[in-house]
Amino acid sequence: MQINTPNFQILYPSEFKTEAMRVANTVEHVIKSVSKSMGKNPRKITIILQNQGVVSNGFVQLAPRRSEFFTVPPQNFDMQDWLNSLAIHELRHVVQFDKLTGNLKRPLFEELALAIFGITLPPWFFEGDAVGIETALSHAGRGRLPDWEIIFRTNTLSGKNFSYSKNYLGSFKDLTPGYYQLGYFMTSKLKRDFDNGIIDSLMTDMSRHPFRPYNLSRSLKKYTGNTSRKLHDITVAELKQLWGAQAYKEDREQYPVLNSRTGMAPADYLLPVKINDGSILTLKKSLDKTPAIVKIAEGGQEIEVIKIGYQTESNFSYRNGRIVWDELRYDKRYQKSSYNVINSIDLSTGKYKQLTHKSRLFSPTLAPDAKRIAVVRVDLSNRSEIVEIDAESGKELKVFTSPGDYILQTPSYSEDGTKLVCVAINQTGASLLEFNTTDDSFRILLDFHYQQLSRPVYAGDDIIFRAHYNGINNIYSLRPGGNTVQLTSAQYGAANPSYDKETNSILFNTFQSKGYDISLIPLSGPTLPLSTIKNSFINYAQPIIKQESDSSILDKIPQKEYPIKSYKEINNLFYFHSLAPILEDNEFNNDLNIGIKLKSNNQLNTLDFFTGYQFNYALRKSEYLAGLKYRRFYPELGLKYINRARLAYSPQTSGGITTLIPVNWRENFAEMEVRIPVVANRLNKTYAMGVSALSSYTSRYEVSNRPPRFADKIRFPLQYQFYFSHNTQRSLRDLAPRWGQNINISYQSLPFDKNLSGDVLRLQTSFFTPGLATNHSIQASFNYQNTSGIYQFNNDIPRVSGYTHLRTQFVRNTLLFDYRLPLFYPDAEIATLAYIKRLRGDIFADFENVGKGNPFRPASYGFELNADMNILRFYLPDFALSGKVILINSQTRPSTILEFGFNYNL
Repeated sequence: MQINTPNFQILYPSEFKTEAMRVANTVEHVIKSVSKSMGKNPRKITIILQNQGVVSNGFVQLAPRRSEFFTVPPQNFDMQDWLNSLAIHELRHVVQFDKLTGNLKRPLFEELALAIFGITLPPWFFEGDAVGIETALSHAGRGRLPDWEIIFRTNTLSGKNFSYSKNYLGSFKDLTPGYYQLGYFMTSKLKRDFDNGIIDSLMTDMSRHPFRPYNLSRSLKKYTGNTSRKLHDITVAELKQLWGAQAYKEDREQYPVLNSRTGMAPADYLLPVKINDGSILTLKKSLDKTPAIVKIAEGGQEIEVIKIGYQTESNFSYRNGRIVWDELRYDKRYQKSSYNVINSIDLSTGKYKQLTHKSRLFSPTLAPDAKRIAVVRVDLSNRSEIVEIDAESGKELKVFTSPGDYILQTPSYSEDGTKLVCVAINQTGASLLEFNTTDDSFRILLDFHYQQLSRPVYAGDDIIFRAHYNGINNIYSLRPGGNTVQLTSAQYGAANPSYDKETNSILFNTFQSKGYDISLIPLSGPTLPLSTIKNSFINYAQPIIKQESDSSILDKIPQKEYPIKSYKEINNLFYFHSLAPILEDNEFNNDLNIGIKLKSNNQLNTLDFFTGYQFNYALRKSEYLAGLKYRRFYPELGLKYINRARLAYSPQTSGGITTLIPVNWRENFAEMEVRIPVVANRLNKTYAMGVSALSSYTSRYEVSNRPPRFADKIRFPLQYQFYFSHNTQRSLRDLAPRWGQNINISYQSLPFDKNLSGDVLRLQTSFFTPGLATNHSIQASFNYQNTSGIYQFNNDIPRVSGYTHLRTQFVRNTLLFDYRLPLFYPDAEIATLAYIKRLRGDIFADFENVGKGNPFRPASYGFELNADMNILRFYLPDFALSGKVILINSQTRPSTILEFGFNYNL
């Protein structure tokens, strides 16, 4: 379905009608205010509301020009309606695109515009500016959340004076704020010092010089006198002063830490809870290991309970010997669809069970008897509700409807199981909502207000939760009489409280520069009444809020009924947007093909099409090509056509002398491929499997120097492929999966051609196991091929290192061993040229034609050094500079080869 307004086309599934109409009114209402400070009214754009997934996100792109809103509200965001916040943020990106590259439009120049945008603006600038607008034009926004800035603030006050490159580009060694947070403060600094017109001035100047190197820094220098690095430095200096003054005003306590940090890698010990044997369960997440629920014994020893998979928000719940948590599950075919399922494990038996399938359930919490689980369910119309399910079967037991269409978050049971408390959010802020599980009644425990409330739990007659009334995340208690008191005074922030009835104490997380630790206080300890607490939060966006003077814009959204029409894919299959250059290696020679193609990608991402012209530089001939991919249905369909020039050499013998005669011709080559890809995940493991079939038809003409038995037609050779992979999740520092098995088998033949014969069978594999230390990896790869007929000289399997220096021979198989290990995490800068994050090594031994009487010794072996880096302060791509020493293990002529490489990864 679709709704068209003066400035937007909203595409949505039919069950999302009510919310789609609200989004249409919202975006039409706020676009003028979002655009005001940049002096640009953007062109009409398509917004696609994606309700089939469970990951909360949004983006704007060109080629094709569109925005997508992933509509499910997260379980830990700010204190306002998710779609309203998303609308302001993403519309700011629409304005940014049009301001910088708005003159480069379809049908020819959208990819060029996207490239200029990506080269000109670092992510910290466009994301930071959008967060600033999201904050200034609402009563909430991430700029108002102490939780969002906690890493940046802690590092600054802890004396970790990281460079601009490290704060922006990240680190394998330390926690860094991220470019959203960094960019928010840097762009806000610009607006604070030079008013809100500075972004307009910078963008206007950059748009006039789209191909100028270091475009942003030059514009910054022109209008502010600062480069990007200098702006970073003065922003951090001001924040250090402001945050330092804030810390000086507040009484802070150092709480005892119950976990032991044994390594150097930062780690979070989240959601601590006492269990029956006196130990502590926690969810551990670190840079060097994948997430796992671990048990911390009283002596500090960590025992891993289970490794878990991807979560939209960190969570688990424990009661009476049972643990439950939710995990993301991919749809087996469609990337925009996903699910959130509930899992459990019995601590006494170690038995794991997935309780739900293809569900949209979040934040599970166990009842005291561990027989029921309460979860948040978000349906396809975006309605939140609390659902009770059976803890053994996952069967639905009862539904508690959200009384005011509130967004519901993180429920928790009372000690007797008769009540459920959760966070409720609407456009006027957040509150605590309590359901009675016996009579289904409810009551609002707090007035709705603009405060990020998180993870309420019962502590006897109290309800404890995280909030930031004093400007820093702390633990608070709502007493039976309705009074709220502050329980903690953390230095940098506290979170995730749980109650231990036996000791009448509260376990919670406290933050420091290496991550979240576990601390404990008595519930009966000293408190601060809410009436005595002053909010010391440094609202860095306050001057911007005054500049924009429209923070109440979301309070008065119209409720206009726009016309609704059906949206038919058949009428919208093509969206021509770009002319793209062709510069690629010719598959039949060592020269280049140079040309241009016109590209189309429709708004729903179901059909890709191109047509173009290229010049075969080797043969000095013109070539014409076209192709498409259609992905709406379960099998993916691909078609490709090219009219091309060809050259081959035919041996001819005369008088005992053999000469090679050039044979030239043109050919029409058409190819069709059908693919069925399947992806699945479970816990920390991801599985992928797929089959494909490919065939082609070749018709040759204008043949010169025709040799004997030259085939004018090659009719429908068939190629089949099957692949399977199983790999464990990787941590940030892992160089490869700890465990993995990857197999690819293909077969190609000519069953329908009477004049040609031959076939080829290929097997490619790779297997991963852990190395001798954390983040080390061992890889073994066995590859095999068997060829005959016209394919007898094909060589399509991975070769040994330095194979061009070996004696030429037919390669039947290769066996490749690699040992990879990280060496250092230098976080070192080479001026503005490079920022080096990691040095890593690789020791290898490669075998060729193993078996059948050949000696088992490597054909080549050696070692490789790699430097992972960012070049010229570009966030992407990630580059790797490598130097490789290859020892050729030849009995006749041993030699040493030195190779250098420069690779990139998007």
